[in-house]
Order: sequence, then C-alpha cells, then structure tokens
Amino acid sequence: MSGNFAFHTWGKIPKGCVGVALATATVLTALLVGLPTMGQARLNLLSLPIPNGVSVDRKISFGLKPAKGRFLVASRQLLDPNFSQSVVLLIEYDRNGAIGVIINRPSEMKLSTVMPEIEELRQRPDTIYLGGPVANNQLMLLIRTTNPPEESRHVFQDVHVSSSQKVIQRMLQNPEGEERFRVYAGYAGWAPGQLDNEIAAGGWYVLRADPEIVFDKSAAEIWPDLIHRSSAKWVRMFVPWSQPHR
Repeated sequence: MSGNFAFHTWGKIPKGCVGVALATATVLTALLVGLPTMGQARLNLLSLPIPNGVSVDRKISFGLKPAKGRFLVASRQLLDPNFSQSVVLLIEYDRNGAIGVIINRPSEMKLSTVMPEIEELRQRPDTIYLGGPVANNQLMLLIRTTNPPEESRHVFQDVHVSSSQKVIQRMLQNPEGEERFRVYAGYAGWAPGQLDNEIAAGGWYVLRADPEIVFDKSAAEIWPDLIHRSSAKWVRMFVPWSQPHR
C-alpha cells in the first residue's frame, strides 16, 4: 500500500449486529505485507466463454486494467460467497497488492448505533455497509466532496477515503451542502498478483468507477446494472458476429 494511511479508533460495532464482531476500529497499517488470505475466488472455468485462440491468462490484457478508483464487478462465475454478485471500489492498487470496499452490501445496522455520541445521526437513516471479509471490525469512510478534508486521501474524481469521525461531524453540521458519505465495516484485500490472477481467470470485470453509482444508486441495482454492461462489453470484444453488419 502506498503511503501511510492509518484507520484510527472511532467506532464500536455492537455484538450480534449483522454478524460483525464486537470490537473497536483500530489502526490499519502495512495491510498488504502478509495480508490475511480471503481464499482464492472459486471459479467454474469450464463455463467461461473464452474465444478460440484467446488463452485465459491473456484475458487481463483486454479492456481496463485494475487501478485505484476503478470498479471490480464480480462475474457470474465467481462463486465465493464473500464476493458473489458484488461490486468493489478499489481504493489502493500497486505492486504491493490491492484494497477495496464492496459498495453494494448495506447492512441493517444504523450508524447512530455505532456512534451514539454524534447527536446529528440520531434522526438519520444512515446504515453501515459491509465493505469486505477482512478486518470487519474496522471502519472506513468514503466521502464525495469538492473540498476534501485534510484527514482524507483521494480515490477518484471527487471521491475520497478517510478514517476520521470528525469528518462525519463536520459534514452533518452542514446539512445543506452537497457532500455525501458512506461508512464501511471491513475491506477486501489482495496480496501481490492475486487480484490480477483472479481477473485473468475470469472472476472480475474492471470498469471505470462512477460516483453516482457509489452514493446514489440503489444497492440492489448496482450489480445487475454493471454485470449487464460488463457482459455486453465482453461480447462486443470477443464475438465477431456481435458487431453490426455493414
């Protein structure tokens, strides 16, 4: 992981809520060195529509490469229950590995339960999203703002990631502003080369990220919409008869 980005203690997740363990969010450092394994994506490779003359290993060379600020869209062949029908926003990607958060799995746990000391949250419906299977006792914050706080790092366009509770408090004190936020418990992580191998094997599609999808689109609609786009792109790329006749 490039730079030093630590997630500080700022929230407690109650026991029994959506299967998230009782704990306080703690400092997150050196994530990609000795990263806890999540298990390789389980794929039914026999069902992948690979054209003649195109090897599985070469699939990664087509279309977008994984990068910070891009979506990973789980293919229909990705059977791992941690990621089935998921969409991940990559917030870090370099030679040390990758980190992202699943953006389409809201929980039923209200943010006000985790941070009862913030009075402005008590009348709001905000819930915590399940960001991934690793360290799900740790919280991180995605922000959409044109005036990013110092306690944040840029991801893409006007989207930033932070670990500061103060950021939420400042945003809530200005309810008329256009700033948006989402809070995620846990993250998805890949050791060096692991994500590239999963993409090459057909586990993920890579698309350009869109802030509207992260902050405004219904969670239930995100994967169906993006898998349709991804599948259509795959067909256009590899199936000659899918091209319009001239």
